[in-house]
Amino acid sequence: MKISFSKSLNSNIDLLLCPVFKNDKTQKNYDRNIKKIYSVLLNDKLLSGEKGESEIIISNEKNLPKKICFVGFGEAGKLQNFDVREIISAKMKSLMDKHNKKIGLYVVPELEKFITELIEGVLLVNFTSAKFKTGKDDQKAKEVLFDELIILNTNETKYIKQADEALLAAKAVNDVRDLVNGPPNFVNVEVFTEKAKKIAKENGYKISVFDKKDLEKMKMGAILAVNRGSGPKGSAKIVVLDYTPEGISKDLFNKPILLVGKGIIFDSGGYNLKPYKGIEDMHQDKAGGAVVMGVFMLLKKLNIKRRVIGIVPLTENLIDAEALKPSEVITSYSGKTIEIRNTDAEGRLILADALSYGIQQFKPEYTIDIATLTGACIIALGDRYAAIMGNDRKLINSLLKAGEDTDELLWEMPMHREFKEIIKGKVADVRNADDGTAYLAGTMKAAAFLENFIDESKWAHIDIAGVTYVERPKPYDYPMATGFGLRMLIKFFEKI
Repeated sequence: MKISFSKSLNSNIDLLLCPVFKNDKTQKNYDRNIKKIYSVLLNDKLLSGEKGESEIIISNEKNLPKKICFVGFGEAGKLQNFDVREIISAKMKSLMDKHNKKIGLYVVPELEKFITELIEGVLLVNFTSAKFKTGKDDQKAKEVLFDELIILNTNETKYIKQADEALLAAKAVNDVRDLVNGPPNFVNVEVFTEKAKKIAKENGYKISVFDKKDLEKMKMGAILAVNRGSGPKGSAKIVVLDYTPEGISKDLFNKPILLVGKGIIFDSGGYNLKPYKGIEDMHQDKAGGAVVMGVFMLLKKLNIKRRVIGIVPLTENLIDAEALKPSEVITSYSGKTIEIRNTDAEGRLILADALSYGIQQFKPEYTIDIATLTGACIIALGDRYAAIMGNDRKLINSLLKAGEDTDELLWEMPMHREFKEIIKGKVADVRNADDGTAYLAGTMKAAAFLENFIDESKWAHIDIAGVTYVERPKPYDYPMATGFGLRMLIKFFEKI
């Protein structure tokens, strides 16, 4: 898929999207032929510009696109960024067709400040999750995707940067969606690792990959404990990516931002086995790690000015005779001992080792972890907000603002002092779940557990359990993986 620009209409465009507004009877920014068509629609009361309203015209004019779709955006002065993205994506999704390969988009002055949202809204729907269909079903799923988005506006140079960045972001989101949707026999630890190596090579990043033997030497006891149930051939790795922008000062080089993403390839729950209707989609438990991969697809291309360290711990959480058992005590990389009360609370274990390692090795200014960590988060916040907790007001506020700007919304949850007391162990330093009341405030208790492994670092924890894999998608998403968190984190890195 590509983006191009044109100053004039032509019949090579298969479908033209024309934003219109309530109470605007002239639409003065359009080609005279488009204005003529719009006037007829207004006079016949077929269109008023109300939000979400639309009308499609089939054109036979030689200098006009084959199909013209007028899309209502309501009152221009009342638009918000999420309105623009959702309105245009909902309409574009409904128009996906094998005959619509070249999409035209008029950018009018009323939408100039929302140019990123407008272009993203079109591009994010150009996706299919049907990657493993064959024959006619495969052809049918893929033939509706379009090849080119043509931006129509006389101020072409004004939008080149935003258009390029929106295209890069959409491609990265789709890559993240594919990683998350990928079943565990196709996207396993090795495939995930090769993806990281490819990203590093394409962008000139430093990369380190620690395999099981390395992890044993490093005494990464928590991730190795989770991996035990995968059998002798079950892979466990920790991937470390290092992006350092050119010309960075020594001061900033020594103050990187650490980003850690949970990479559980498949989560059975271990001996605390997940139930029916809880286990079928647990290949999506690698979403945090996939988002970290997506961020690193973009850091250099977008010329982010901060050094960023990405760490993804990778393993499955399965069951065999050697699998981790409730009541065991394990020793983490930090040296702290952990009492296992629930083998399905495994994500916090692998994050504990990765966080401790990253903070000890790189001494970051800020640390962020992102993970599908708790079912409790889904109960608390549903499928439109991710939870955020942490210990630094500036960091949390910056992430909250980035979420608002991208419609990847975060909601801050409390970190009460008693939660840290609750997860103290009876026979070890800490326990990975409390007894009796573990179902209460589970999201915050998981964060309280992680807080034991972040030392003095300024830290934020983002739980994306409810928003990363959905049945009720936003207009620019599809059922299953959403890629949530990628655009929010990139916005954060651009502003911090």
